[in-house]
Amino acid sequence: MILSVPGMLLGALTAVSGALAVRSTLPRRTPLEQVLRRTHSPAPRPAPTAAAAAPRRGGAVWAERVGARLVETDAFVARLPARDLELLEMPAASLLGRCALYALAGLLIPQWIVVLLRWGGLSLPLALPVAAGLGCAAFMVVKCLDDLRGQAAERRREYRYYTASLLERVALARSSDAGAAEALSRAVESGDGRAAVRIRDAVEHARLAGVSPWDALGRLGTDLGVPELARPAASLALAGEEQAAVYEQLEAQAEVVRRGLLSEQKAQANEATEKMHLPALATVFLMASFLLVPALVRILSF
Repeated sequence: MILSVPGMLLGALTAVSGALAVRSTLPRRTPLEQVLRRTHSPAPRPAPTAAAAAPRRGGAVWAERVGARLVETDAFVARLPARDLELLEMPAASLLGRCALYALAGLLIPQWIVVLLRWGGLSLPLALPVAAGLGCAAFMVVKCLDDLRGQAAERRREYRYYTASLLERVALARSSDAGAAEALSRAVESGDGRAAVRIRDAVEHARLAGVSPWDALGRLGTDLGVPELARPAASLALAGEEQAAVYEQLEAQAEVVRRGLLSEQKAQANEATEKMHLPALATVFLMASFLLVPALVRILSF
C-alpha cells in the first residue's frame, strides 16, 4: 500500500472544510442570559449604536482585533458601507478584520495548490501563483462585502415588514381618537424582533430627550437606508401638529409597502426560476447521454 503525502494533506483539508461547512449550517443558540435580559428589561434602553456589540464568538473577536489596526487608516474606513454597518449594528473594525482574513485565505489557497502541483512534479513560473493569489484575495474581499450587503438587504426587508404593520396599528390607534404621539407609542409597544426593538428604543429615547418621536423615526429611517420607515414620519408629524385625519393615508402607505414587498418576492421567485434553467438542461443532457450512449456503443461495435 502506497501512501501519498499530498493526497493525505488534501484529504485532511477537505475533511476540515466539510466539518466547518456543516458547523456553519447548524442553528445558533442564544445564551440564556441574553434571553433573560430581553424579557426582563426594567427600563427603556437608549438606541444601540454600531459600537454596541452583542456577545460574539472567538473568531469574530479576533477579526475585530485585526481590524482595529486598520480602522486607524482613513483610506479603508472612508470606503466602508456606513449605512449597512449601522443597520447590522456591526463595528467597522469587525468588517475590516473579516475582509483581512478573507484576503489572507485568498492569498494562501492558490499557494497551497501550487505546493501540491510541485509535489506532483509540475513546476509553475513565480508570476502565476502571485497573480492567482492577488486575484483570489480580491475576489474574497469582494465576496465578504457582498455578503454584508446581502445581510443588510435581508435586515431592511425585515424593517419594511415591520413598517407596514406599524402603519396599520398607528392607523387603528388614530381611529380610536388617540393622539399621534400616543398612537405611535401604543404601536411600538409590541414586538420583540430586531426592527421592533430598535424602533421602540428610538421612540423611547426621543421621548426622554424631549425630541419629536416622528422626527426620530424619520431620522432612523434615513440613517438605516429604509425609506419606507422615513416617509410615514411626515404623515405622523402632520397628524400631531395639525390634528389631521390621516387614517386613509396611513392605510394607503401600508398598502404601498406591502405591494412593494410582494413585487420583490415575485422578482426573487422569477430569478430563482431563471437560475434553475441551467441545472435542468444539464439533467436532461445527462439523461439523454445515459440513454443514447449504450445504443451508440452497440451500433459502433457491429
